[in-house]
Amino acid sequence: MPNAPLPFGLSLSSELDAGLSSPHSALMPDPAGLVLLAEIADAGSVTAAARNLGCSQPAVSKQLRRLEASLGVHLFERGLRGVQATAYGLALLPRARAIRSQARQAGEDVQQRRGLKEGRVAVALSHFATMALMPRVIPAFLARWPGVQLSIVPPTFQLGGLREGAPDFAVMSLPAEQLGPEFITRALYATTVSVVVRPGHPLAHAQNLSQLTATQWVLPSMESSVARGLALAFRQAGLPPPQCTVTCQTLTGLETLARHSDLVAAMPVEVHESRMQASGLCRVPIQETIDGARVAILRWADAHPTPAGLDLEESFAQAAYELAREQAKTRVRIS
Repeated sequence: MPNAPLPFGLSLSSELDAGLSSPHSALMPDPAGLVLLAEIADAGSVTAAARNLGCSQPAVSKQLRRLEASLGVHLFERGLRGVQATAYGLALLPRARAIRSQARQAGEDVQQRRGLKEGRVAVALSHFATMALMPRVIPAFLARWPGVQLSIVPPTFQLGGLREGAPDFAVMSLPAEQLGPEFITRALYATTVSVVVRPGHPLAHAQNLSQLTATQWVLPSMESSVARGLALAFRQAGLPPPQCTVTCQTLTGLETLARHSDLVAAMPVEVHESRMQASGLCRVPIQETIDGARVAILRWADAHPTPAGLDLEESFAQAAYELAREQAKTRVRIS
């Protein structure tokens, strides 16, 4: 990650500047050089990378030249606006980021096992995980790990980012396609979808999907689990597919469109329940059940989480299991 010192044991020391580091061939590049590659690419310039690392610009430039010489290729193209990775640099960048992440986590792992409550954890959370699980997890986690810097990001990333440690893991909807063995998945929760509209909407009291066939929808995206579940429910009811006029990937934008138009929206039940006072949207009491996302923890199979990272993973899992038990009891009382 940028804006951080080089991980444990990978430093731009005077010994490296003097060429006293262990020799590396093109078949095994210097790990410190690869970490530096990631730092320069993320910072956008050698000068910015040196500043972030607390090193001199000549030291960074010299280490970069040493790495390029060992590989026999140029890794960056220099320009007026900094540097851009070449095709060779881009090919190395995922591995370089993974090495940087694993080296950082190795140091943090040792320190945490020694009793220090320090380090960093980054987690990607879907809207459901943010609304329904995060409040149950984060306060207690921060109390247990007061020195850990926690970064929460949306899961708008290529899943390969998990390999690079950005983020460490994700709590999100399982994608429609089958994931390969390079990912570890831990199923947590199966959501259902609410159909929601503005107060006073002509269809606010619709009882079944057949009454919604002529309406226009606003959905997160056509590939989202909400859209897939809605299409399946229409198909199972023998109805033509829902007509989606607008897609909006931000929750606040989707809610705003539904609140100020006759568009009909759909979202996980738990998300609507946590947002209905703020959004002002009403749930349409249709009889059909619309299956939503299967929420899971996703992690790169070769990753080795720190104790803090594992603690946070387990906390999200337990929060999801507790929520499922609560929802099951609620359904029993209603029936």
